[in-house]
Order: sequence, then structure tokens, then C-alpha cells
Amino acid sequence: MTEAVSSLNLKFPVALTGKQKKYWSEIQLVDELGDPVAGIPYTVENEASRINHIPVYKGNSDANGIIRIEQLHWLELTLVLDPQKLADEMETRVLGVKRNPLHQPQSAKPFTKRSEDAAEDYKSDIQVKAESDGFLYRYVTIGELCDEAPTIKDWDQPTLPEFHFPPQRSLKGHIIEREYLDNRVVIEICPFRAWVLDLHDTKDYSLANGLNLGVMADLAYSNEKNSNLIESFFLKQCTDLSNVPQFAEYPSFYHTLSVDVPFNQRYLKAIYMNTRETEQPEGDTRLFYVECSAHLIVAWCGTDSLLNGITDASFAPKKCPGSIVSAGNVHGGFLDAYNLAKNKFGDAFKKIDVSLDDTGNTKKLYICGHSLGGALALIYAADMKNYQPIIYTYGMPRTFSMSAIQSINDITHYRHVNDNDTVTQIPPDADLDSDFYEKFGPIGEYLGFNWLATTGLGIGIAIEQLGKQSLGLQTKKDPYWHHGNIVIFFQAQQCVMKKNHQYTPWIGGGGRDNPSPGVVYSCDYASVKLYLVPSLNDEALAASGKHQAAFVESIGKAMLEKIFPRNTNPSLDGLLSNPGSHSMAHKYLPYIHNQVLELADPARPMGRKEMRESFQRTMESNAKSGRSNQEELRRNQIFFQLQDMLPSSLNLTLKEETGKNSLIRYSNITEEEVELSK
Repeated sequence: MTEAVSSLNLKFPVALTGKQKKYWSEIQLVDELGDPVAGIPYTVENEASRINHIPVYKGNSDANGIIRIEQLHWLELTLVLDPQKLADEMETRVLGVKRNPLHQPQSAKPFTKRSEDAAEDYKSDIQVKAESDGFLYRYVTIGELCDEAPTIKDWDQPTLPEFHFPPQRSLKGHIIEREYLDNRVVIEICPFRAWVLDLHDTKDYSLANGLNLGVMADLAYSNEKNSNLIESFFLKQCTDLSNVPQFAEYPSFYHTLSVDVPFNQRYLKAIYMNTRETEQPEGDTRLFYVECSAHLIVAWCGTDSLLNGITDASFAPKKCPGSIVSAGNVHGGFLDAYNLAKNKFGDAFKKIDVSLDDTGNTKKLYICGHSLGGALALIYAADMKNYQPIIYTYGMPRTFSMSAIQSINDITHYRHVNDNDTVTQIPPDADLDSDFYEKFGPIGEYLGFNWLATTGLGIGIAIEQLGKQSLGLQTKKDPYWHHGNIVIFFQAQQCVMKKNHQYTPWIGGGGRDNPSPGVVYSCDYASVKLYLVPSLNDEALAASGKHQAAFVESIGKAMLEKIFPRNTNPSLDGLLSNPGSHSMAHKYLPYIHNQVLELADPARPMGRKEMRESFQRTMESNAKSGRSNQEELRRNQIFFQLQDMLPSSLNLTLKEETGKNSLIRYSNITEEEVELSK
């Protein structure tokens, strides 16, 4: 071999290799729906390009999203797309319906209930098609296709959004290994989007609003100073598209119904306020607000400390400030707590006003709260009534007196009550404090507190009424009333009297040595928890069709008003109220969460459906036998008809494609939570 080379008499020895083979590469850019990402400027280079041996390849992706490069050497390629053009384009693309919580790239998800093995089996529709066509496949975010960051509107954080710009993999371009030359690589690009809660501007009950604002009311309890859970929810979870935002309160995992929006329409930083964490700490009133391009949410924290308990107990009525309500009285402790927050955080309250007042702004104001937070939410809604807010509360006490309530009836408010929750029954529906003040002066507040404590120990409505009669407080001048439309998780019961024959020595004439058969009656109880929204009947009255007409004829508005009287709680079975029915995380959210899941995935087997079906079979059997209480039977039939109308509470969610997708994602990632009967 050496002699052959020498015989050529070359100036420099060379290897005789023949003509070098050239390669090609084809890269197709698509979004999560499989639509091409066309017209994006690109640069492709390799190691040789960087040392100026081979020119850099430049151009735009074609109408099919394809970038084709030929005459390549056996070297890996680095693809870089124009960051701003790519970001702007991918903001306009929507997410695919199928989401894999563990698909790469992903962020840390400490509360995920999914196994890591799920990622190995998951394939997107784009991947399945690409591999069936013999192509290679990649899934990337925009940060993995750029070498510098785009301008992101209103992003003031020290680092780029982690999901879209994953650390260690971003701003370096995307490498196509040389082993993948002479083939097409299909790159599925995650849209540059963010999550926002699926909320609806409607006077009718929305189950999506009930769930999402319920999660916000629970989130308001977070000790933000130590946990940063509120900031994490909106800045991290709502920008992490690997999973739908959720709030975990062990052992429950409450996912939200969320829709994807362009990243520049995301939630901005949430503003958390606590009167105990100011330069001059005072009281314990907490709330947060957050806004996106479409809406603004204000969530008030409920009773979470001894100071809150004192606030709850101080329900001596005060005259309503004219700026809030034009007439009547308000719970004095709640008003003081509200005014404290407004005085401490006046600038933040003004920012909310400015945000809602912007010229041409169509943002909707949503307000929520649980327990004490519900009372503060209602006072705030009355204060903001000119903006026509929508308010959802959970387990809230009475807050305003009758004449005040009548002046704010136009505010859309849905008040959730868990069966016999004690807190919803206080202050009593009476002029207790007014009369006590009139007769005893300031000592009336303490006598009023005794009534609160008595009710809090579980004294029900019947005993409460006896107490009012004994004190001569029959006349109601301006009693505390509830505001809004009730949504109740009702423990329906069915009692059947059974006759049993037993031999007992004290019945009959046989004496102890020769007992005669006797008859003993017993009551067999069946019960089931139902999700009842009486206002759905109002929708039926305005609707047409045989089903609605039959429903209205069967129930009748007068019958519903008798069972669910406005401005108070319905008369429940039994005398005792239950403080244990009050927890937001463990008693309210499970019913709402599971009801959404049931309607999002009607074919799914669920324990709650089995219990209702069993109860209905018992009702039918008892009706045929004639052994059941007919009034109770009729009432339960009405309750089941109301339960059957709940699908209409998702009409607005199902009206939009994004809403349909949110329900599909919800049913794909969540499961039935435990419902406790009381």
C-alpha cells in the first residue's frame, strides 16, 4: 500500500477513499393537533459550520412545516428557530386533548398520584402516526428550539417559565444526531400556552364555577408566608402544561377544570394579604386576588385562628355603611374584619378597581370564600355590586339582616350548604341581638354569644324556636337572613316501619312461663347524599320540551319554595346540627369534585351512583308496599328529580370546545374522592 502511494509522486500523502457520501435531513414541525408550523425562520448548522468549513443553512419552514437540507456530512445538526416568531406563533396554537402528566418535559409534581410507568406506555396521536410512517419523533417546548429567549409580556420573574424553558435543555437549539440523517424527524412542539380556570359569567348555577371557586376558597387558607402555595399555584402549576392545576390537601387531590390560553393571557402574580403580617399587625383577615386577561378572582380566608373565632362570635348588628348597602344591619364582627382589610390594603383594593375600570376592559369579577371567608366575600360583593360580581360561598354564616339582603338581591350568589353544617345556622334567624340591645344595652352582645355557643353545640332549629318563644322574641323586625341561592348536599332518608313478631313475656296472657307472640315495630332507615340546586327548576320553567314540562308539572315552583324557603336553610331531618360537617377540604370539596367527575364521565362506575341507585330501588319497593311515609317519599322523589337536572349546570362548559376538552382532561387524570355522609 505504501509503494502504491509513493508511485503517484504526490506532494502530500493522502488516503484513497473515493467520493464522500452526502446525506439529507428532513425536519417536520407540527403542533399538538398535527397541524404544520409553517413560515418559521430557521438556522441549521453542524460542527463544520462553526469552523467555517461548510455554510450555515437558513430559510423558513414550508407550508407543511418541513425543513429539508441536503448535501450534508456525517455530523450532528443543531436546529435553531427564531425565538420571537416561534413564541408568537405557538401562542396561537391550542393544546391537544390528550395530556400525559409524566410526558417529558415535565416539572416537579409532588402530589401526583400517577405511576412513573405511565410515561413508558403513553404515546400522543402525533407520535403514533409518525412511527407508523417510519419517521423519528420528538416532543419539545419552544425553549428547546431556540438559542435565546423571546420577549414575554409582563414576565418579571428572575428565571424563564420552567416548563416552556426547562433548565439544562433550553436556549441551546435542538440537536439531530447524525444517526438520524437520511430520515424525517417529526417534532411535535408544545404550544406556548398557560392554564386558567374555566369560569362562566352566568346568573345560572355553573358546576365549573362551583368546583374552581371552591378550590380557590380552600387555597385561601394557605399560610402563604411559610408555604408559598398560592404563588406556586398561579406561577408554576398554571404555566406547567404537563398536568392540570390541582390543590392537594392530603389525602385528597382536587384538580381544577382549566382551559389553555395564550401565554400572554395567563394569570399574573397573585397578591396575598394578611392583616397580621403588616408593619402594625392587627386582627387576622386574609385574602388574595389574582387576575388574567379574562377575569379577576378575590378569595377570602375563613375561620383559621382564635381571633377569627372571636370575629365570628361578635355578631351584634351594626348599621350597614351606605357605601356597602343602603339599608339594614350587618354582622358587626364581620364588618370590622372587612374594614380592617380594606384600611390596611387600600392600595391593593384600588388596583382591583382600576383593573375592572380600564377602558374597554371586559374582565369579570369572581368572589369566593368558605365559612367566615364566605361572609367577608358577601360584604365585599355588596361593596363591589356596581361591577356585577359573581360570588360562590361555602358553609357561610348569616351576615346581613333582612332589609339589607333585600337591597342586594341582584347580586348573583350561590351559597353551598353541607346538610346540617352548624356554621350555616348562625347567627340565629331572629332579632336576638337587636332585642337584647334594646332591653339590656351592651350586655346584649354577650347574651347573643350564648345563643351562638348554644347553636354551635348542635341545637337544631326546633329547639332554637322553643328558645325564642320562651324569651318572647317572636316578632322579627329585621332578623339575620341568608343571601343568594342555596346549593345543598342533602342527606335524604327513607324510613320504613316494619312489623316483627317476637315472643316476649310481658305481652299476651301466657305469663313468663308461657309467653304469647307480640308485635314490635321498628324503622329501617336508608339514606343517600344528594347534590341539590333548587334554582335549576327556574331554568326548567323557561325551557321547552316534554321532559322539562313534566318536571315542572311534577314538582311545581310552590312546592320547591316550601321545601327550600329563600333566605334561610331548609328544615332538615332531626334536631341536631353538626360542626363536623363544616370542613371545606373534607366535606364540601369531595361532593363538588365527584359530581363534576360523574358528569364528565357518565359511563364511569362510581360509588356515589351505586348508592343513589340502591336508594331509588328502596324507594320504589316501599312505594309499592305502602309502608313508607308518603310525604317523605314525595319529598325524596322531588330531590331525585333535582339531582337528575344537574347536567344542565355544565351547559356553558360544554358549549365551547375548550370546555369539552377540560372535562375530558379532568376525567382522564382524577378519580372519585371519599365522601363522608355527614
